[in-house]
Amino acid sequence: MSNKSKKIRPVRSARTSSHFVKKQPANSFQSVLCAALVSFVCGVGICVALLAVFALLLTHTPLPLTAVRPFACAAAAAGATVSGLVLARKVGRQLLLCGFACGCFYAICQMTAAFIVSGAIMLQSGDVMLSIVMLFGGLLGGAIAALGVAH
Repeated sequence: MSNKSKKIRPVRSARTSSHFVKKQPANSFQSVLCAALVSFVCGVGICVALLAVFALLLTHTPLPLTAVRPFACAAAAAGATVSGLVLARKVGRQLLLCGFACGCFYAICQMTAAFIVSGAIMLQSGDVMLSIVMLFGGLLGGAIAALGVAH
């Protein structure tokens, strides 16, 4: 067989198309700060939406009012989870650490608010438990983001 009978195919260019390449921001701190702000807004939005749904549920059903605290705790945990997930996905690296940082932020905010309101952190009032739930909620969001990357 001679080489003249074979068709010559052009070599593909080594350039990558622009939609595959992520553009690196000029300032990494600025991009992380923007991601933290977006994650905060998403987490608070989910928490407020769930609180509104739970308030409607408590208003229009014969559920006891003792369910207010567990519903509020569930809404806060869901908000922290979504916030940790969004932050981890936006940053794109060290996903579990991003979720843990989100949970720590919310736990510290909750403990600070409890300290301001009561003058001390009461172990019996659920302040510590809500902080732990928010910490684990943020960590869960980072874990979900890490599992999404693994598949």
